[in-house]
Amino acid sequence: MKVEVSSNFKKYAKKTVFFIFVFALTYLFLLALAVSLTLGFTFAGIWIFMAKPMFYTAVLCLGLFASGLSILFFLVKFIFASTKIDIGHLTEITQKDEPQLFALIHEVVNEVKTSFPKKVFLSYEVNASVFYNSNFWSMFLPIRKNLQIGVGLINAVTHQELKAILAHEFGHFSQRSMKVGSYVYHVNQIIYNMLYKNESLDRMFEKWGNVTGYATIFIGISVFIIQKIQSILKKLYEYININYMALSREMEFHADEIAANVAGSQALADSLLRLSLANHAMEGVLNFYEQKINVNVRSENIYLEHHYAMNFLAKKNNYLIENDLPQIQIATLKKYNKSKLNLENQWATHPSEEDRVQALLNLNIVKSDIINTPAINLLSNNAAIALHISNKLFSSIQYTENPTVFPIEMFKTSYSEIVNKYTFDSIFNNFYDHNNPSVEGPPLKFENNSVSKFEELFSDQWRDEIYTLIALKNDKATIEAIHTNMLEVKTFDYDGVRYLASESDQILRRIDNEISDIENKIKKNNCLVYHYFFQLAKEQETEVLFEQLYYDFASYQKSFDSKQKLYQELIENTRFIFETTPFAEIEAKFSDLKRREIELKCELKKLLEQPGITKDLNEENLNSLNRYLSNDLMYFNFDQYQDENLEVLFNAITNYNHLLEENHFFKKNEFLQIMLTLQENNLKKTNNL
Repeated sequence: MKVEVSSNFKKYAKKTVFFIFVFALTYLFLLALAVSLTLGFTFAGIWIFMAKPMFYTAVLCLGLFASGLSILFFLVKFIFASTKIDIGHLTEITQKDEPQLFALIHEVVNEVKTSFPKKVFLSYEVNASVFYNSNFWSMFLPIRKNLQIGVGLINAVTHQELKAILAHEFGHFSQRSMKVGSYVYHVNQIIYNMLYKNESLDRMFEKWGNVTGYATIFIGISVFIIQKIQSILKKLYEYININYMALSREMEFHADEIAANVAGSQALADSLLRLSLANHAMEGVLNFYEQKINVNVRSENIYLEHHYAMNFLAKKNNYLIENDLPQIQIATLKKYNKSKLNLENQWATHPSEEDRVQALLNLNIVKSDIINTPAINLLSNNAAIALHISNKLFSSIQYTENPTVFPIEMFKTSYSEIVNKYTFDSIFNNFYDHNNPSVEGPPLKFENNSVSKFEELFSDQWRDEIYTLIALKNDKATIEAIHTNMLEVKTFDYDGVRYLASESDQILRRIDNEISDIENKIKKNNCLVYHYFFQLAKEQETEVLFEQLYYDFASYQKSFDSKQKLYQELIENTRFIFETTPFAEIEAKFSDLKRREIELKCELKKLLEQPGITKDLNEENLNSLNRYLSNDLMYFNFDQYQDENLEVLFNAITNYNHLLEENHFFKKNEFLQIMLTLQENNLKKTNNL
């Protein structure tokens, strides 16, 4: 198979090769300089010692030689370095173990025209990758790659989609045009090794310093010269890396095109659109069992539960289910992404999911021999290996006693209850996911004849306005970063027009106006919603209760904002702990923090008094909170942090935010349930007429 590379691929490949050439010349110059320094230092040392043989000149001679040698070692140590991938969490499989899966791999390898993987491993994740242990000589010697496939991925795709994913992975290594990416990767690793992996050099300096105090002088000479070399390499690393990232993005598009030629555009596009949901479902299942560790409960087969969670979430979001898997359209991505800002992330190794899917759909490569059965059926003996992988995952957890298995039917019930518990009713059409049913000040008054229809108040238009507002605020934050030079770009596109970074201030003013307009629209709709439900409450003779609950929530919302501010201040006020800070300043900052802790403890006590709020906190968290509330902990003593007490503090801050958010959700949902009841009663009345 021969797939032509794009003009962008060629452009970035040429630029990258040029910078590799520049790096090679620079490196050879630095190496020649290091050899010259070593020889020069050696001859100078010998000359001084020969001129006046004595202890001090002997030390000087050896010191100069060692100094030159350490600089030379710094420049060649990457040759002896190697990168080994940890495979402890992986399970190797053979053709005998999984004949159908291996048959598919052979089919893809033959179509892509690449070599068969050295080994095939399974992992628990929703992921697939090709990897190998690399060293300097990997640039020149052919290395057979290993294939890793996540059972979570196999569980989330069809046979055809898995074929497309494998073709994408092998596509990275199948054609000569892709070799440049491998060279750039290794050059990057070489520079990274010289810049950041200097443990062996540090150990050498430490041993050298332990021999004699005189070594400090020569270590200083070596470090000074090495730092100058590193400053040159850092600039090269930046240029090579930016071009490598751009080339990596083009390589992804190219590998996608290879996959489309093997399995069709739609197969890879469908899998890309689903994988985010599949990952979310897997995280949800793992989080579910994380909460069960303290009661010694585990899953028997996490993949049965993963499949259920995927389809349950799909139904909650009104996604189609085909071939027993969720089908997500590209329009769904666009529904939630209303950003007008187009800013190419020069440090990203992958294009956006939306860009990849759109490129695949534009290729429109259609295959006739499609197999849409679930890929999990490829695994032998009813996917017995999945049970083994699941057992391996849970065997790494430390339980206080032998865990019991949670039956799948009980999982379905419990998981559904948890998801429903933290989801607002679908009747509101996501309008309240990022919006509150209250406004600052009293709601606007409207005439009775201006009452809107329920369908108008919660239409797709208002859901889209909410997501547009979120996008505008995110765009504003990014452009502010450009305006203050925190994000270095020359140009950016906004709403289809290209702007210079120096023009960011005018776009910020425009965005501020748009945010203000949409916020006013949403506020007006919130007032119309209030008016609509107030009229229903009057008709159902519950207007006094409705108004009381409305103003109770509005008051709570106002206090919630100030309580969230406390959390943000605590995070900011503890940032110094993770930075290098003088002792006197540490003590002063902890003294200031103590004053904020009074408020934190007061708010935590109020939250813990709320009925039912501690139900989801495990025993460990509750004990930690009780310890925090009942003690005046010391976090710094003389010259060192008290790590155990700091852990209690950070646990308290984290749980404060968690409990605050949870309490806010329940208060909000409580009021929405009143609105829901009013609407249901109204529908019953209408249907009975």
